[in-house]
Amino acid sequence: MSRIPCLDTEALPESLRSLAQGRVINVYRTLGHAPRSVTQIARLGAALFADASLDAVDRELLILTYGTVYEAEYEWAQHVPISRAVGVTDAQRSAVRAGRYDADVFTPAQRALLGFAAAAAAAPIVDEALHTAVAAHYTEEQIVETLVLAGFYFLLGRVCTVLDVEVDAAQGDELVRMAQTMHDDH
Repeated sequence: MSRIPCLDTEALPESLRSLAQGRVINVYRTLGHAPRSVTQIARLGAALFADASLDAVDRELLILTYGTVYEAEYEWAQHVPISRAVGVTDAQRSAVRAGRYDADVFTPAQRALLGFAAAAAAAPIVDEALHTAVAAHYTEEQIVETLVLAGFYFLLGRVCTVLDVEVDAAQGDELVRMAQTMHDDH
């Protein structure tokens, strides 16, 4: 049971309810206890899904990596069906789960991206070789976005792990469609 109960949808700020236009997942129902922040956090999440420079497969591989490094089972559970819907394979998910970011199931670009991301999630400094490798495949915008995703999922992950938020895994690409709607409307 969660250390802080999820708010009922009616108790959430109107701005979040209107953004979500439907089902509000437990992490946002918990973040609703911080009403001055939750809508902005949800908007950032929507932007990272709907208006990102990284493609959907790379984004989901990154989120799964962060969920693993941050030991955030909620994030992992939420993003398994999303990653499946956008084309991440079972073999890729298994490699991420095992921390095998250099596995042959990834492209050379993905290996560089995931190695960089895992290092950035685990420590405050990333060595030059990892940065050089990721910079050979990704733009500066995509590298910065990778780090924004790291911070965003650290925030969500720690809310979920510290407060023991109950997993409410979405089906398929439901969250992606919700984020697109949230982004398009605001």
